[in-house]
Amino acid sequence: MTHPTCTLGSMTTTNTDLLESLRGRRELRPRIDASLAGGLRAWLEDDLAELVAERPLGEPCFLTPRSSTTEALQSVPSLVVLARAALVSKLAAARALGLEIDHPMDHALSALEADQLDREIVETVHALDPDGFAQLAAEVTAHHSVLVRMLPSIPPSWLPRTNQRLSASLAGGRVVLGATVSVIIGPPASTASSTCLLEVSTSALDHTASRRLGVLALLETLRSGAAPLRVGALSTATGDTMVLDASDDRLIAAVGDVVGALKARLA
Repeated sequence: MTHPTCTLGSMTTTNTDLLESLRGRRELRPRIDASLAGGLRAWLEDDLAELVAERPLGEPCFLTPRSSTTEALQSVPSLVVLARAALVSKLAAARALGLEIDHPMDHALSALEADQLDREIVETVHALDPDGFAQLAAEVTAHHSVLVRMLPSIPPSWLPRTNQRLSASLAGGRVVLGATVSVIIGPPASTASSTCLLEVSTSALDHTASRRLGVLALLETLRSGAAPLRVGALSTATGDTMVLDASDDRLIAAVGDVVGALKARLA
């Protein structure tokens, strides 16, 4: 049996313990560079300000890690595909918090129904015919089996937070960088990097995954004032994982991705 590949920094290894790869050893965590977040923000502000100088304040450009790293315009996912992703995100949250789930579709749909922001997706699921609902339930169950195998419950001492919406306002509010993070672990940074972010995706990890994680690390740095320790991704479609250090080089590259994406958006 082969194990999913886990990429850590510039080193590639096989590792089935995703959480240990994210958290690492306490004594090896780097100290916080207090000037880093401010420097990255100033760089972004300088590059973005000229691009959106004429844009009305009430019409911000919204960017995400995915839209910042996708070179070509992709087709909009169907509501059923979005529903599958939303349902699996609820299961990932439950799994991270140590809940035992016997009926994945029932649990995920109930959790989705409790979230008013997901009303359109819930309506889409309820509108499916019996065969369509059964197919979606089978897919959700298959993705859940990957979660069970790859994502163990997180100790409460690691302060797990699930489905967290993050955003950073730039260029006087004319640009907003945002994302919803599946799982965040670790306390807010004080003297050493301690926060880790995990993206759970129902798609395979493609060639832009590492860049996307870099932008996610940049977003957390701008939002909190401190770079995270690591960022990771888990594909519930394939079981593949990726874990990356939030290095200075990766954050600088992410600045270029955000600026380049905005240039392309406004071209």
